[in-house]
Amino acid sequence: MLQAKTKYGTFVTLATLTKQEISILKEREEFSCPTCNEPVIMKAGTLMVPHFAHRSNSSCPSSEGGEGPYHEKGKLLLYQWLKHQQLTVQLEAYLPEIKQRPDILITINNRLVAIEYQCARIPAAQVRERNKGYRSAGITPIWILGANRLTQSNRSHLKIDQFLLQFIHQFSSVLPLMLFYFCPNSLQFISFQDFYFSKTQTAIGKFHTKKLNQMSFKDMFQANFCTTNDLFQSWKWEKRTFRLKATNRLYGRELNWHQWIYLKQTHKEFLPSIIHLPISSQYMMKTPPWDWQSRLCIEVIDPLPMESPISVKSCEHLLRHHFHHPNEFPLIKQTVNPVHQYLQLLEQLDVIQQVSPNYFAKKSPIKFYKNIEDALAGDEKLLNLLITNKIRA
Repeated sequence: MLQAKTKYGTFVTLATLTKQEISILKEREEFSCPTCNEPVIMKAGTLMVPHFAHRSNSSCPSSEGGEGPYHEKGKLLLYQWLKHQQLTVQLEAYLPEIKQRPDILITINNRLVAIEYQCARIPAAQVRERNKGYRSAGITPIWILGANRLTQSNRSHLKIDQFLLQFIHQFSSVLPLMLFYFCPNSLQFISFQDFYFSKTQTAIGKFHTKKLNQMSFKDMFQANFCTTNDLFQSWKWEKRTFRLKATNRLYGRELNWHQWIYLKQTHKEFLPSIIHLPISSQYMMKTPPWDWQSRLCIEVIDPLPMESPISVKSCEHLLRHHFHHPNEFPLIKQTVNPVHQYLQLLEQLDVIQQVSPNYFAKKSPIKFYKNIEDALAGDEKLLNLLITNKIRA
């Protein structure tokens, strides 16, 4: 912890003091935890940000078991950055009603915002409990990840594993999906926004990087959308890689899917171009877009005669085991149904037509390819059409 209190109830932040001041305090003062009032020890070496720590046998409800210098430095810098903006901000404020201690607590227009700076993997259940506690107290949680958790493969691609999924924010339906990162060493604040998952753990989106001292708290929430051209130009490469990738050493769900399309007497090289398209709510799916989209096209739409009805409910039932539970995304205000989103995209491509809120009708036959050259050309043509008409789901 960065703060502790003296026997007189005064709060002290070691990191704001000089070495001489720290040395004097160490000799003259005893400190206790603001949460549990247990004695704490002062740690002010050369490797870490000066801080306080519980003894190993502590029973403090907010004891964090040692967060590391990267986390301590980042938390302090974020606190100082917010304080410099004349915001009402508290460092490590303990909230007794929910028995939680956010890294930073901000009061804005009589509303409370808890900032959690997360640099280490913790159990998903722990994240859910923290968010549940904040919501019960009417507090808005915002999670900023340490940049040590950022795995950027190129200028538009980010690895987002199961752990990182739960930190996706969407503050309203008109704002894009957002992930926040901060590096205390380079002082860079990085946001990744408006992203579309192309694989189970890879997303294409818009990176925005800024020095912390060149931005304000409000700048965190400025929308940065990926252009339609950039999205679909990147998706062309994704589809090409998907078509041409060797299928050696398949495991789990991927093996299951390849066996399934083999039983359907086709191959990924010959699949229609309307399979494996970007859907903004793909994060809701456990399986990659080519998996569940192909099941809808091959099992539901393709066998139907023209004008036959397609029930949204039946499509959802078919894919019921492919969905993550909405509770896994507590920072997203309004979840969108990816199946409905995909069906609406197929409507814009004149494959189906919506006839009621819960039903579509087949409008055009689904075209399978006979060779890889035609498939690649068809993919290019379809994605160019999406770029020209600025169609996104």
